[in-house]
Amino acid sequence: MTNEPIVSELTVLLDRMQTLIHQSRKLPWTSRVLIDEAELSTLVAQIQHVLPEEMKQARWVVQERDRLLQNASDEAHGLVQEAREQAAKMAEESEVLQEARRKADQIVEQARTTAREIHRSARVYADEILAGLVTELNHLSQSLETNRAELREE
Repeated sequence: MTNEPIVSELTVLLDRMQTLIHQSRKLPWTSRVLIDEAELSTLVAQIQHVLPEEMKQARWVVQERDRLLQNASDEAHGLVQEAREQAAKMAEESEVLQEARRKADQIVEQARTTAREIHRSARVYADEILAGLVTELNHLSQSLETNRAELREE
Protein backbone atom coordinates (compact mmCIF):
# COMPACT_ATOMS: atom_id res chain seq x y z
CA MET A 1 0.00 0.00 0.00
CA THR A 2 1.53 3.28 -1.08
CA ASN A 3 0.64 6.81 -0.06
CA GLU A 4 1.66 8.41 -3.37
CA PRO A 5 -1.88 8.61 -4.86
CA ILE A 6 -3.20 10.33 -1.73
CA VAL A 7 -0.29 12.77 -1.54
CA SER A 8 -0.78 13.45 -5.26
CA GLU A 9 -4.50 13.98 -4.75
CA LEU A 10 -3.84 16.33 -1.82
CA THR A 11 -1.29 18.23 -3.88
CA VAL A 12 -3.78 18.64 -6.71
CA LEU A 13 -6.47 19.88 -4.31
CA LEU A 14 -4.07 22.32 -2.65
CA ASP A 15 -2.93 23.57 -6.06
CA ARG A 16 -6.57 24.10 -7.04
CA MET A 17 -7.12 26.06 -3.81
CA GLN A 18 -4.08 28.22 -4.53
CA THR A 19 -5.25 28.80 -8.09
CA LEU A 20 -8.68 29.78 -6.78
CA ILE A 21 -7.06 32.33 -4.48
CA HIS A 22 -4.81 33.76 -7.18
CA GLN A 23 -7.60 33.96 -9.76
CA SER A 24 -10.11 35.56 -7.42
CA ARG A 25 -11.00 39.21 -7.82
CA LYS A 26 -8.96 41.57 -5.70
CA LEU A 27 -10.67 44.24 -3.64
CA PRO A 28 -9.50 47.69 -4.70
CA TRP A 29 -6.83 49.34 -2.51
CA THR A 30 -6.37 46.20 -0.35
CA SER A 31 -4.57 42.89 -0.50
CA ARG A 32 -7.86 41.02 0.01
CA VAL A 33 -9.67 38.91 -2.56
CA LEU A 34 -13.24 37.76 -3.08
CA ILE A 35 -13.34 33.97 -3.14
CA ASP A 36 -16.23 31.87 -4.37
CA GLU A 37 -17.47 30.37 -1.10
CA ALA A 38 -19.03 27.31 -2.72
CA GLU A 39 -15.89 26.45 -4.65
CA LEU A 40 -13.66 26.93 -1.57
CA SER A 41 -16.05 24.84 0.55
CA THR A 42 -15.95 22.08 -2.04
CA LEU A 43 -12.14 22.06 -2.03
CA VAL A 44 -12.01 21.99 1.77
CA ALA A 45 -14.51 19.11 1.85
CA GLN A 46 -12.44 17.17 -0.68
CA ILE A 47 -9.28 17.71 1.38
CA GLN A 48 -11.11 16.57 4.51
CA HIS A 49 -12.19 13.45 2.62
CA VAL A 50 -8.64 12.59 1.54
CA LEU A 51 -6.95 13.09 4.93
CA PRO A 52 -8.68 10.11 6.61
CA GLU A 53 -7.21 7.91 3.86
CA GLU A 54 -3.75 9.01 4.97
CA MET A 55 -4.64 7.96 8.51
CA LYS A 56 -5.89 4.59 7.24
CA GLN A 57 -2.55 4.05 5.53
CA ALA A 58 -0.67 4.88 8.71
CA ARG A 59 -2.83 2.37 10.62
CA TRP A 60 -2.20 -0.21 7.90
CA VAL A 61 1.56 0.27 8.27
CA VAL A 62 1.37 -0.26 12.02
CA GLN A 63 -0.81 -3.35 11.55
CA GLU A 64 1.57 -4.69 8.91
CA ARG A 65 4.52 -4.13 11.23
CA ASP A 66 2.71 -5.95 14.04
CA ARG A 67 1.83 -8.79 11.67
CA LEU A 68 5.45 -9.11 10.54
CA LEU A 69 6.68 -9.09 14.12
CA GLN A 70 4.11 -11.73 15.10
CA ASN A 71 5.07 -13.90 12.11
CA ALA A 72 8.75 -13.59 13.03
CA SER A 73 7.98 -14.53 16.62
CA ASP A 74 5.80 -17.49 15.54
CA GLU A 75 8.48 -18.70 13.15
CA ALA A 76 11.14 -18.39 15.84
CA HIS A 77 9.01 -20.37 18.31
CA GLY A 78 8.40 -23.01 15.64
CA LEU A 79 12.10 -23.24 14.91
CA VAL A 80 12.93 -23.54 18.61
CA GLN A 81 10.26 -26.22 19.07
CA GLU A 82 11.54 -28.07 16.02
CA ALA A 83 15.06 -27.86 17.41
CA ARG A 84 13.91 -29.23 20.77
CA GLU A 85 12.08 -32.08 19.08
CA GLN A 86 15.11 -32.92 17.00
CA ALA A 87 17.30 -32.72 20.08
CA ALA A 88 15.01 -35.07 22.04
CA LYS A 89 14.95 -37.56 19.17
CA MET A 90 18.70 -37.48 18.83
CA ALA A 91 19.17 -37.89 22.58
CA GLU A 92 17.25 -41.16 22.44
CA GLU A 93 19.92 -42.64 20.25
CA SER A 94 22.62 -43.54 22.77
CA GLU A 95 25.59 -43.83 20.39
CA VAL A 96 25.08 -40.28 19.05
CA LEU A 97 24.13 -38.50 22.28
CA GLN A 98 27.08 -36.09 22.20
CA GLU A 99 26.49 -35.26 18.55
CA ALA A 100 22.79 -34.70 19.23
CA ARG A 101 23.50 -32.17 21.95
CA ARG A 102 25.93 -30.28 19.76
CA LYS A 103 23.53 -30.16 16.81
CA ALA A 104 20.60 -29.22 19.02
CA ASP A 105 22.52 -26.29 20.43
CA GLN A 106 23.51 -25.29 16.93
CA ILE A 107 19.91 -25.45 15.68
CA VAL A 108 18.60 -23.48 18.67
CA GLU A 109 21.25 -20.81 18.16
CA GLN A 110 20.53 -20.67 14.44
CA ALA A 111 16.80 -20.35 15.18
CA ARG A 112 17.46 -17.53 17.64
CA THR A 113 19.74 -15.77 15.17
CA THR A 114 17.16 -16.13 12.40
CA ALA A 115 14.39 -14.88 14.69
CA ARG A 116 16.47 -11.87 15.74
CA GLU A 117 17.23 -11.04 12.10
CA ILE A 118 13.60 -11.39 11.03
CA HIS A 119 12.50 -9.26 13.99
CA ARG A 120 15.14 -6.61 13.25
CA SER A 121 14.26 -6.52 9.55
CA ALA A 122 10.56 -6.15 10.32
CA ARG A 123 11.24 -3.25 12.67
CA VAL A 124 13.52 -1.52 10.14
CA TYR A 125 10.88 -1.93 7.42
CA ALA A 126 8.13 -0.56 9.65
CA ASP A 127 10.34 2.33 10.74
CA GLU A 128 11.12 3.24 7.12
CA ILE A 129 7.45 3.23 6.16
CA LEU A 130 6.49 5.30 9.21
CA ALA A 131 9.35 7.76 8.57
CA GLY A 132 8.09 8.24 5.01
CA LEU A 133 4.57 8.88 6.26
CA VAL A 134 5.85 11.38 8.84
CA THR A 135 7.74 13.23 6.12
CA GLU A 136 4.70 13.32 3.84
CA LEU A 137 2.40 14.44 6.67
CA ASN A 138 4.87 17.18 7.67
CA HIS A 139 5.04 18.37 4.07
CA LEU A 140 1.27 18.34 3.83
CA SER A 141 0.96 20.21 7.12
CA GLN A 142 3.42 22.87 5.96
CA SER A 143 1.51 23.30 2.70
CA LEU A 144 -1.77 23.70 4.55
CA GLU A 145 -0.24 26.24 6.96
CA THR A 146 1.19 28.21 4.03
CA ASN A 147 -2.19 28.30 2.33
CA ARG A 148 -3.89 29.37 5.55
CA ALA A 149 -1.31 32.14 6.00
CA GLU A 150 -1.93 33.33 2.46
CA LEU A 151 -5.66 33.37 3.09
CA ARG A 152 -5.17 35.44 6.25
CA GLU A 153 -2.82 37.90 4.54
CA GLU A 154 -5.11 38.55 1.66
